[in-house]
Amino acid sequence: MYCRIGVAQVLPVALALLPLAYLIRMCVLRYVDVPLWDAWEMVPRLDHLYAGSLTLRDLWGQHNEHRPMVAIALMLALARLTRWNTNWEIVVTVLLTTSIFAAFAAFVRRAWRSHGGAPLWLLPAISLLVFSPVQWENLMWGFPMHIIMCALATLLAADSVAFLGVRQRGLGRALVCAVWATYSFASGLLLWPVLAVGIAVVGGPRRRSRLVLWAAAAAITYATYFYDYHRPPQPSMLGNFASLHAIRIFGTYALTYLGSPIAGFDPRIAAAAGAVGLAAFAALAVRLRHLREDPAYLFPILVGLQTLVTALVSAMGRAWMGADQALASRYTTLSIPMWCALACLSVLWRSAAPADLRGRALTAVTVSLLVATLASAFATERDGVHIVAGRSETLRFARRGLITGRSDALLGLLYPNVPVLRERRATLMRLRLSVFRPSDRPTYPLPGEP
Repeated sequence: MYCRIGVAQVLPVALALLPLAYLIRMCVLRYVDVPLWDAWEMVPRLDHLYAGSLTLRDLWGQHNEHRPMVAIALMLALARLTRWNTNWEIVVTVLLTTSIFAAFAAFVRRAWRSHGGAPLWLLPAISLLVFSPVQWENLMWGFPMHIIMCALATLLAADSVAFLGVRQRGLGRALVCAVWATYSFASGLLLWPVLAVGIAVVGGPRRRSRLVLWAAAAAITYATYFYDYHRPPQPSMLGNFASLHAIRIFGTYALTYLGSPIAGFDPRIAAAAGAVGLAAFAALAVRLRHLREDPAYLFPILVGLQTLVTALVSAMGRAWMGADQALASRYTTLSIPMWCALACLSVLWRSAAPADLRGRALTAVTVSLLVATLASAFATERDGVHIVAGRSETLRFARRGLITGRSDALLGLLYPNVPVLRERRATLMRLRLSVFRPSDRPTYPLPGEP
């Protein structure tokens, strides 16, 4: 099962590339170049950019409870270069998602050197999860690239901390990635205390100084993030603990959030999957705790802890909306890493088992659980594919409605506030951006043209 990379390992690597190829095909066939929902918040920024009046506040300003400064800066640069052809945002999104898989693949290659070699058959399983169409909102809609950025930055930061005991370097990289994650999506705020645990474990003789530096950087990041911060209108988080019923809803939401990448087709099954995943993660974390300084153990533990903490905090802010909201496609990008981490821990657990009858039984159990998990994930992915197909057809009509400007019903499919959309549509027409940019082969005649 564990052998060094060579000709015999071509098959698992090739299988790992299939989900990526399918994802690229889906994006090419189904993507529609039109601003959708939150993307319309880019229009005032684009107006400032073209007028030469863009300020730091345009980048740093809140978007709900988030400050996606890095993603906004990148999207503005892409819009300037392409006259806001959002197809390029999808290209970046696919590249970021591929980088997430590459981060896991690099971890598998490096961390298992002391465990008999890289378990390459993990790669197809991780690939199926990372490139899953269940996260279709983030894959087919350019604006949420900040969520994928946060997931990638989280993995890179966790990797840097997990290998501190091996490389004795990497804290600076972890700091940069933690700031990147924080200024991509609000869950990045939770990365600081989670990775402090990892630094405490593998900090070595410089543990105290590293923790002090980490705490100072966290304090500065928090202070800048919450400066002039406005809490979004929503019920108090303390309401989640006001009664046993509220606590039950809170717990159900968190478990549904965790299970949605595996069983997002049904909230009850998703909650059950989340409970099983949480129990398995906790059991493996305890069972393998003697390996706590080993990157093969510490990296998936840090990744899983980040996912768990994110699920709990998300439940505190969103549980009042009901458990179905936890199935939102955009959240799955942040919960998928826990299932990848669980797969890594399962294989690590099996590698420590004896080569006897008990060991073979453990292998059978591990393989069975992984196959069941991937089969359920595949069923969920199929639902995502069907949703993408229907959404693509709807957006083609909505795009035509944006070009002609004659139907409030079609415009309402792109943004819920139609009067505001019409104002921003006028801005795009004036700047000749998005669907109004010059083209040798326009999809439809532009207003005022024959």
